[in-house]
Amino acid sequence: MHRIIDWNELWKAIYASSPDRVEKGREPAAHWNRRAAAYRRATRDERRATEQELAVLDTRPGETVLDVGAGTGRLAVPIARTAAHVTALDPSEGMLAVLREQMAAAGWTNYSCLQKRWEDTVIGRDVEPHDVVIAAFSLGFYDLATALEKLDAAARRAVYLFWHAGEWRDPDEMALYRAVFGEEATMRKGYPDYIYPVNILHDAGIYPNVRIYHAVWDAVYDSVEDAARAWAAMHNPGMDDLSPVRDYFAKTLQRDGAGKYIETTVRPTAAVWWEKEGR
Repeated sequence: MHRIIDWNELWKAIYASSPDRVEKGREPAAHWNRRAAAYRRATRDERRATEQELAVLDTRPGETVLDVGAGTGRLAVPIARTAAHVTALDPSEGMLAVLREQMAAAGWTNYSCLQKRWEDTVIGRDVEPHDVVIAAFSLGFYDLATALEKLDAAARRAVYLFWHAGEWRDPDEMALYRAVFGEEATMRKGYPDYIYPVNILHDAGIYPNVRIYHAVWDAVYDSVEDAARAWAAMHNPGMDDLSPVRDYFAKTLQRDGAGKYIETTVRPTAAVWWEKEGR
């Protein structure tokens, strides 16, 4: 089929337009090492979003699972309950250190960690093929087509991707980003949505399943100030004036019966997956 649009080249052009994306892609370990503690804090209460992803995943008892961009183990830890072995790949030692703590707390030993950029990983040398490969919100690669090809090569049975559908943040969150970073910088944050990897896969002869659902992300804070500081630590370390962040959380947080401050964000999300057999 004749291609009118080269989706991978379009993805590259959007990626390269942002110094933030380029820098994060060049030195992801440094980026995420600085944010490991903040990321652990940010994902501490995300039980509902995690359960939604686990419900999509068809990981079978006794299989091996490779989690690319595993972070602090939000998926790897519960998957290890039934998997034969889980390999957690991430460029950040800080993130993997938290993952090891989480595995130890759960009592799981059937896992290994590989600190490496996916772009630098060689299948068969650094990591062997696994039954199932997962990449959940970890597709921030310059050459997405090559990264997806490698994910496919690393899987014996199935590959699962999770990525945002539509705008990468809701209107209120985008207003906060504009207040903190400015209009131009805000427009250069985030990545294009799921339709890019889907079309890149299609061009490569892979026709994935796609399910759009509304992921529910929860966070619990002790106060508005706690929420503002947690957001700044994750999104803009070293930020001096927290006023716009405080204003945002003062409007969006809800109090629960225990006096905690609850943030619930619902984001359109795409689960994209394909089976290797009979493709």
